[in-house]
This record gives sequence, structure tokens and C-alpha cells, in this order.
Amino acid sequence: MSRKGWFKIVLSLPLLWTLAAGAFFPDPSQAASGEGLLFILDCSGSMWGRVEGKAKISTAKEVLQKLLRETPREYRLALMAYGHRRKGDCDDLEMIAPPGTAGDEIASSVGRLNPKGKTPISGALLKAGELLASREEPTTVVLVSDGLETCGGDPCQVAKDLKEKGIRLVVHVVGFDVDQAAADQLRCIAEGGGGRFFRADNVDQLQEALSLVKATVVESKPLPPPPKTASLPEARSRSKRLRIAGPGEVVLKPASWVKPPRYWALLDVETGEEGARSSEESLRVRAGEYQLLWRQTEHEHQPAQLSQVVKVQAGKTVEAPVDTGLRLGVPEGVEAPHRWGLLEEGETEPLWSCRGTLEPQVVPAGVYGLYWHQVDHESRPVVLGEVRIEPGKLNDVAVDSGVALQPAPWIEKDPYYWALKDGEGDLLGMWQSLQPQLAPPGDYTLVYRSTQHHNNEVLWGEVTVPEHGFAEVPLNSGLIFLHDPDAKAPYGVFLVNLDTGAEISAQYTWDPLVAPPGRYRLDWWENQHESKRITLADEVVLEPGTAVELEM
Repeated sequence: MSRKGWFKIVLSLPLLWTLAAGAFFPDPSQAASGEGLLFILDCSGSMWGRVEGKAKISTAKEVLQKLLRETPREYRLALMAYGHRRKGDCDDLEMIAPPGTAGDEIASSVGRLNPKGKTPISGALLKAGELLASREEPTTVVLVSDGLETCGGDPCQVAKDLKEKGIRLVVHVVGFDVDQAAADQLRCIAEGGGGRFFRADNVDQLQEALSLVKATVVESKPLPPPPKTASLPEARSRSKRLRIAGPGEVVLKPASWVKPPRYWALLDVETGEEGARSSEESLRVRAGEYQLLWRQTEHEHQPAQLSQVVKVQAGKTVEAPVDTGLRLGVPEGVEAPHRWGLLEEGETEPLWSCRGTLEPQVVPAGVYGLYWHQVDHESRPVVLGEVRIEPGKLNDVAVDSGVALQPAPWIEKDPYYWALKDGEGDLLGMWQSLQPQLAPPGDYTLVYRSTQHHNNEVLWGEVTVPEHGFAEVPLNSGLIFLHDPDAKAPYGVFLVNLDTGAEISAQYTWDPLVAPPGRYRLDWWENQHESKRITLADEVVLEPGTAVELEM
């Protein structure tokens, strides 16, 4: 393979690095030739901190996506992430895109990553070493981190050990919005890995640092020399001062649409442990980095762990913005549901939810499924689609697609249920009301069951829910019984579809038999044990908008 082989960039903000390390070459004996470039993206909780008014994770994802899309397709890349699924888990590493994926294909996956966890830099470097141990060609590793190792490892020593083992790699490190302690550790990692340390305090510096490293592989350009700095005068005397840090103060800065909460709390940004709680507009807490936990009401809301990070310094006051929210727009006539909320991919219960209101809500930023449960006991939850909640603003989302059943006047009762099933036959949603219901756009099969015990499930037909608007489904065909008020209902009446063989049945009831248009045979069974099933009519045609009356 030519030099334009595998790209291996390790971005550790601390997320990128972890991903690529464990699975870049599934079989080390098959490692490709040519210099490599591997991306590892840091998704630790501190990445919700803000630089120039914008969440660091949002900036990092945008910069990375731009770089990936601008990389020629002949360069094959991989992407790893860590800290994006679980809090407090140093093993939360995932290969987002396998080796051999083109940059523009990887870029689409980056937007779904939501920071949550810790910063296992040492673990990421060790995984990279395992990955690259048998590779003969050099590999460029770019670690982008916004903080210190938080999993107890010694990343400086790990970087040195990898070089001493003869693994052909160069570790460059980009520190994004870091303090001096973090900068010192990250610089040590770069020196141990034979690479350069770049300090990026804003968006432009982050873009420049990553572009410079990318150019060394894609365009074979050498890195420019580091800027020269003046040497410090030699210390003439040494002294030592100890200080015990006092608390800092956090003051809420809510947006105009935010209502006062039942309480709010500060959670350690990586462990999730609660540091302090208050129902007032401010509180004092020990120095550190925190995320807000927001409890709007005691019973109607789940707590929302907000995404932005607050850096608290001893003896200082810092404002905590509460300005990320979601406002749903629903069609007139759609009532506030029993519960709606935000669902993470692969989960069945929402990360956050509220009950009985459509007012704007304070929520965490990220990408989620919109969970919607219209009525507690008369429907099942449905996921209405994907919502992207950008930090720092009230996000307006239109929720206006669904199904509107149009029952004929002779259908006087709500059904036991009606439901939508997808192409695999899996249940999307189920409702007991004939009122219009929200559903995500797509193609579905509608089924209908009039009663629990007297009717079977009817396959009504195919339904296409549009992107915006409601699919209108007429329920206006079927069989109506004309009978003496004192007459006993038969054991069973059956409509047998002459084209498919499917049966629609009604047992022990004179209620109308709702059935879709079609050609049927009409069977009758008077009594289960004292008679047998007979055919009353060889062919009955149910036309759209027509109910056939059966005179008894």
C-alpha cells in the first residue's frame, strides 16, 4: 500500500484517542504499509465547558468534521471515542468507525457523540501501543485533550514506554482550553512520545493545530519549529507557601424563558457525585469542575443533568448559564401527553422526561430520540424521531407528523387498540383512542382491533406518514347487523378475504364488524357446541365508504 494508506489520528479531548487504539488493525499481522493517522476524540464530561461562548465539544466536533470531509477519499481513516456513554467508567471506549472508512463517512458519526465520562489518557495510549506494536511503518498520533488524566494512570510514563519499546509512533498533543497543570502533563506526554505540544485556547488555534498535524501526513509537510520563548532567570532563593482553598460561589444565570426550579445541584463533571445543592439563586462549593443537575418540579419532572460545565475557583464567583432548552410545536388539537422526554440510542427509558406540559423545558444538549407517551393506560410510547439540541439556546422542534383515523358515524366506540407496525413487523406505537396520534414519518402497516375478547386483529393496510402532516385513514367500511333487540348474538360471524384467506371475526356481539374494503365470503356459526359453521354468502364486496347491512 502507498503512503496514502491508513490514516491514524488520535484526538484526545480525551475522546478520539481511545476509539482507534483498540481496533485499528483487527489482525496485527495484516497491518497496512504507509504512514498512519488515527483520530481519537475526547468525550469526557468536561468537554461541555465553553470557549468563546460555545461548548468545547461542539467546536471540537465541527473542527474534526471539517478536517475529515476535506481529507481525500483515498486516505482511509478510523475514529475512536471515549467517555461518551457512561459516567465514571474508565473503560468506556468505542470504535465509532472501523479502519478503512472514508473521512466524509466518519464525519456523519461524530455529531452523535455526547460527553459524559472520565479521561483515561493512559488507557488510550496503552491501547494504541497494542494496536501499533507490530506495525513497521510510522504512525502519527494526535492526542487532543481538555484536561488531566482522571483514571489514575501515568500518561507521561506510558508515552515514554511506548517509544522505548521501539513502537514506531509519534505522539502530538493538543491541549484545548487547559489550565497550567493540564498543560504541563500534556506537554510531558508529547515529549515522551517524541512529538509536539500545541496549546489551543480558542477555535482558530484548535483548527490550526489539527491542520498542521494533518498536513505532515497528507501533504508530507514538516511541522514548523515551535515558537521561541524567553528563558526564566535562575531562582536565587526558594520558599514554600501552603494555602487551603476555600469555596467558590456559583450564581445561576437563567435565560428569560426558564422558570425557577424545585432545586438545582452541582455534580462532579466526571464522577457524577453531588458537590452541593440549593433552591436559591446561588451556592458555595469547593473548587472544581461541575455540571448542573436541574429538577424543575418534584413530581412532574425527572432531574436533567445539563451539559454545560462550570469551573469553580476558590474565593471567586462564577455564573452558571441555564440557557439550553427544548420547545415543542404540536398541531392544534394535540394535547400535552402523559409523558414526553429524551431517549438515548439503544435505551427504552428516557434519560429525562416531564409530564403533562408542553412548556419550554431545560434539557441537556446532545442528540436524542424524542420519547412520546400520549395517554398512560390507553397508548404505548412511541419515538417520534431524532432531535438535535444545540447548547446555549432554546431549540424549537416541530412535532407535526402522524396518523388521523376517520371513522364512519356508525363506529361509535373507541377500539381496544389500533397500532402501527414497521416493515419488520415490529410494533411502533399502539393507541386506544380514535383521535389523531403523533407518529414519525415512514411507511407502516396499520392494524385494528375493535374489542379485546370479541374481535381479532385486522390488518387494515399500508400507511405512509409524511414528514409534516397527518396520513388520513378512512375507517368507513364493514358489516352492520340489523337484528331484533332481544335476539341473541351468534357464537361467531366471519368475513374471509377471497384474495388472501385472512379472516375477520366477531363473536358474541352485535357491534358493527369493522373491515377494510375487499372481497369476502360471509360465514355464520350460531352456537359453538350445538351447530357448525356455515356460509351465508359466497361473495360480499365491501367498497370504500360502504357498510353492508346484514338483516337477521
